[in-house]
Amino acid sequence: MRILAVADFHGHPDAEKKFLSEIGKGYDCAVIIGDLTQFGPPEVVESMLQQTKSAGVPTLAVPGNCDPKQIVEVLEKFGVNLHRRCEKIGNVTFVGLGGSNMTPFNTPFELTEGEIAEELASLTCGVSGKLVLVTHAPPYGTKVDEIKAGTHVGSKSIRSYIETRQPILALCAHVHEGRGIDEIGGTLIVNPGPATQGYAAEIIIPENGKVVANLLQL
Repeated sequence: MRILAVADFHGHPDAEKKFLSEIGKGYDCAVIIGDLTQFGPPEVVESMLQQTKSAGVPTLAVPGNCDPKQIVEVLEKFGVNLHRRCEKIGNVTFVGLGGSNMTPFNTPFELTEGEIAEELASLTCGVSGKLVLVTHAPPYGTKVDEIKAGTHVGSKSIRSYIETRQPILALCAHVHEGRGIDEIGGTLIVNPGPATQGYAAEIIIPENGKVVANLLQL
């Protein structure tokens, strides 16, 4: 499976345009990892999701902390919602949770660590085959959750889930300067970086062997 991972559009038309140009280049699946808008309105993403649907590429999306919670209804409308859901494409099961752990900025979609742990624990979908975790917030204490000051700002509950469940892949975003690739045990962690800067990532999940990720400049 060849996946296009993108995140952090923040309502920028150029970011949307580059994503829509890339999605038709032979991908089996696209994953949008939150912050489609900059505090809304939810309807701002309808055109992008309609064009994504028209491209015929299976697409999954979670909201980010800068998205109003009502955006979940729009994701549902276009059949791409992965927030608090499990979806299977081929032999890969995707598990998703949007929003972020608490920030100093009082953004629209934040959860406590306890709420994140409870939400992830409630996703008890039967997993046959490969498991991929998709969360807007990154796991704590990794290369992908470190801000410029050197502080780690990711979620400890997401890290605990990864350590316990060991998905083959964890896709995250949120921390723009945390663009990169890391590992927790046998889990490959990928933060594609903000689409506002033309960033994305390509992930290859082979039938056998290790997952491979490449950071892209669109």
